[in-house]
Amino acid sequence: MITRRYLVVRTTYAIVTAFIAITINFLLPRLIPGNPADVILFANYHYIPPGKAKLLEAQFGLTTNNLGIEFYDYLKQLFLHFNLGLSFSYYPATVAQLIESHLPWTLYLLGVSILLSSVLGVIVGRWIGWRAGSRSESVTSSIFIGLTSLPYFWLAIIFILLFAFMIPIFPLAGSFAITVTPGLTISFISSVITHSLLPIITLVITTFPAFALTMRNTMVNQNKEDYLMMARARGLPRHVIEKKYAARNAILPVTTHIVLAFGYIVAGAFFVEVVFSYQGIGYLLYKAVTSYDYPLVDGIFLMITITVIIANFLADMLYAILDPRVELR
Repeated sequence: MITRRYLVVRTTYAIVTAFIAITINFLLPRLIPGNPADVILFANYHYIPPGKAKLLEAQFGLTTNNLGIEFYDYLKQLFLHFNLGLSFSYYPATVAQLIESHLPWTLYLLGVSILLSSVLGVIVGRWIGWRAGSRSESVTSSIFIGLTSLPYFWLAIIFILLFAFMIPIFPLAGSFAITVTPGLTISFISSVITHSLLPIITLVITTFPAFALTMRNTMVNQNKEDYLMMARARGLPRHVIEKKYAARNAILPVTTHIVLAFGYIVAGAFFVEVVFSYQGIGYLLYKAVTSYDYPLVDGIFLMITITVIIANFLADMLYAILDPRVELR
């Protein structure tokens, strides 16, 4: 059961958290030493013309030298006009346009990876959890613990060296082949799928073991419950007890764990995108940080922050909906 008081308190916490995150997101990029105008001019002209540097600083709104005024202008544009500003490095494109063009690639990568990871984690976790204490379960759990500790980017680099460079089974980098024209054609769709396979495999291998271990632990706890002892005493088949009784109750914590882990998976997907030069939000963020593109960094971090806050809020709601015994007051 979810009370109105809980919804009000939880929503208030979410709003306060979002404002604190917005403030930090604004300040951190601007505390990095360097000047965006100098970076852009040097990248284009290999030197810094003084007149053009001042002109760019004026266009970017960097001439005030006052973070308080810049922050006030940023909040005014954000809350009153829902304007994330213009990108420095992709000028005159807006931050919203850049996020809109790159977000579908990340959503595709994340959607497929999370779906495969969750399904595979639940199936494998149920299998090893029901056989807790056996040799196969001990070996499998040890392997999964090792896989969860692997950094996303490290495994991505290893896969590139093995399966894209030494044994060229998969494309080396990119989201699709430069020889195909984007559109709803078989050649383009097949190219997109081919280029996304290795990043998806990387994310699944480093993500699903955590879901499997969570499912395994909850299955072990379910095995000690009285209702399972009663089911065994009634002479029900082992597979019926496992599937219809133990697994149904064990999957509840895994469901919320998947939602809560969304932010962690998003961060991992960003690292993978950078390694594979995959044109999603993560690769766009990398380009924005290296070019001192403050508005683009702010916009991407704001999107990530809001996504994680909403994911945590939905996790609480989902658990209370799935399990009527849970009361959120």
